[in-house]
Amino acid sequence: MIKNNKIISVLTIKDSTKALDLAKCLFDSGIVNLDIRLRTIESRKAIELITNSKYEFNIGVGTVLSVEDLNFVKSLGIKYAFSPVTDYNILEYSKQINFNFIPGVSNISDINTALNYKCQFLKYYPAENLGGIRNLNSLINKNKLSELKFIAMGGINSSNIKAYLKHKNIVGIGLSWIANENLVESSNWIEINRRAQLIMDL
Repeated sequence: MIKNNKIISVLTIKDSTKALDLAKCLFDSGIVNLDIRLRTIESRKAIELITNSKYEFNIGVGTVLSVEDLNFVKSLGIKYAFSPVTDYNILEYSKQINFNFIPGVSNISDINTALNYKCQFLKYYPAENLGGIRNLNSLINKNKLSELKFIAMGGINSSNIKAYLKHKNIVGIGLSWIANENLVESSNWIEINRRAQLIMDL
């Protein structure tokens, strides 16, 4: 599902006119995996622009909180979507339409619910606030979940990413740090490129 490497740039885009410049910056920096959040009024337009651009990204959509959101994602041909929570309605609907929905999990109850719906990947979120790798290892070891695959997101940056990169159960790492809202709003493509290169060189 995640291409080339584990790095996923998590984006919150408030101004869709910046979407293609941001896309070019990330693509030129070697970033191909994106999680574009449905958090703003402009996010849907930004997702459409990047999806239909010349840049060959592996796009997922984040902050999917309703069936309507999921239908929007699928209508663009996007193959997967993230949520910060484990939502029964979305899980049930994603199963009906055979869509790769990745729910947010923070405890064994969430994990069991997701597994009941045959989810192939789970979003470990908010990773650092939950206790990071130590807590994830505890969940895996206590509950014999050694085959589960996680996308880790929340509070991860250049100073704490190495443990996530090395973890065998983590197949993707979402970082809003690479292109955070302030950098995007100020069109600071130089700093975004610097951060992307820093991560890619680890």
